[in-house]
Amino acid sequence: MAAAEITLNRRPPLSSSNKKKILLLLLLPCVILTSWLQPGKWFDRPHLLPPNPGLHDTARLTEAKVNKILQELKKHVPKVNQTQLELTSSGAHSLVTLINPKENYCVGEIVSVRVEMNDYHGKPKTYGRDFVLARIHSPKLKAGGGGVLEDFNNGTYSVNFTLFWPGSVKVSVLLMHSSEVASVLWRTRKFGTDKFIFTGTFRNGTLQETSRCDIHLSTNETLCEFKDERNQESFFCFKPKTLPCETLHYTRSRNSEASCLTDAEEHLLKRSAVGVKIPNHFKDMTVGDCKVGRVPQAAEKCELGMSSPTPSGFFHSDRWSSSYCRMRSFQSVSDMNQCLQGKQVYLRGDSTIRQWIEYFGATLKNLKCSHISETHAPRTASDKKRNITISWKHHGFPWVSANSFFITKERYIFQELDRVAGGENTVVVISIGQHLRPFPLKLYVTRMVNIKQAVTRLLRRSPLTRVFVKSENTRELETEMVRMSDWHGYLQNLALKEVFRGVKVGFIDAWDMTVAANTFKVHPYMNIVHDQIALFLSYLCGPNS
Repeated sequence: MAAAEITLNRRPPLSSSNKKKILLLLLLPCVILTSWLQPGKWFDRPHLLPPNPGLHDTARLTEAKVNKILQELKKHVPKVNQTQLELTSSGAHSLVTLINPKENYCVGEIVSVRVEMNDYHGKPKTYGRDFVLARIHSPKLKAGGGGVLEDFNNGTYSVNFTLFWPGSVKVSVLLMHSSEVASVLWRTRKFGTDKFIFTGTFRNGTLQETSRCDIHLSTNETLCEFKDERNQESFFCFKPKTLPCETLHYTRSRNSEASCLTDAEEHLLKRSAVGVKIPNHFKDMTVGDCKVGRVPQAAEKCELGMSSPTPSGFFHSDRWSSSYCRMRSFQSVSDMNQCLQGKQVYLRGDSTIRQWIEYFGATLKNLKCSHISETHAPRTASDKKRNITISWKHHGFPWVSANSFFITKERYIFQELDRVAGGENTVVVISIGQHLRPFPLKLYVTRMVNIKQAVTRLLRRSPLTRVFVKSENTRELETEMVRMSDWHGYLQNLALKEVFRGVKVGFIDAWDMTVAANTFKVHPYMNIVHDQIALFLSYLCGPNS
């Protein structure tokens, strides 16, 4: 019985034809894989690339961080739907009063004012979230400093000011936007892709074609996608008829004529004034240099990772002093040269950080700048004797300008940071925001989280590298509000501080400086640029001994 079972289970020998069939089946996957790996084959099938779990995990973490920050920012956003001007906040009909006034004050004291917001009928408002900027100043002393606003969400506010200098001190509170206008600006911000028309120019030798580009393009037509896989950021262009996607040379933009406003909202924004001074009926404060309560000069050395408070400093005699660390004035060219000697400085971002390389080029006469004919093209300045190299490059798409915005290989700051070797003499300064104001806030927050993660990777592999972040500054009051209002910049600065909280970077608070100086220029005056650079150099080289 056992022998019979063995006989029944024994398989007959394979024929030569069957052997060939099995061999072919075994080789078939290798043949297919080999054909895919031929030049050009793999990249024709990007959707067939094997999944990378690491990238997906990073994307999920980034999305979670971004959403958390956005939820926090929504606490600052008004939720009102009122487009009748007479019922909105009116700066002219509101009032600022001094809390606990007295004849004399001392340097170092904190004084508070109360802001009571009324509508155009003089009726008190019952909710908050108006966009307010406040400062103290002494025009004869060329002195100014910002305040800290507290919103009680009932139409009243308090502002705290630190008295940094002696003399006659004035209080100025500006209603930038009513809560009703801010609510409209928030609603329309999500329509970022409707505000501009971007045109991409593709070039290969003498051949040139143009097509439309944007952050998102809803279409069934063939698109060129310019994507960073690690950070999941991309922009698109309609594919040119003949030229390949990689020949994209530059983009330009122009304002779209389409409006994302309702008729009532458009009427409200046209009639609403920006930056209206709220009246007060108290006299200027007399501040003395008292012994008790006197504010000493900031004692600590400027160190990376320091928290930048509000206010972060003040102007006096047109010079900025930090409220939290000791600064040097760097009025001397030799001091600047000595501090920068041996350094390689990467300035990355918008035209407000490009002002730094322009300032260095005009001030340090031995710094030779590369000749640039195009406004937004990357540029470099160097001093071979002192081994100083300073370079500027834009932050990547979207770049809002009628001038040519040249597309470089590393399209985003985080891509460049991953290629920086770093080291004790490597310095990076990052500043973006103005060009992202018209777009959904999520784009800005995502961009900054991606940059922060690249900064963290850089500092992990090269801890001696020094990284700085410069905030946005205020800009023109007559700017087109839907696209470029300072309300958008205010929210982005809140996001910026949250993103880099706890990261060992230096923070240059350009917003605080321009509020204190009461200047509203997208490109601040050179004395303010100097003060930004003086604070930056104070981190690098410390205070005077």
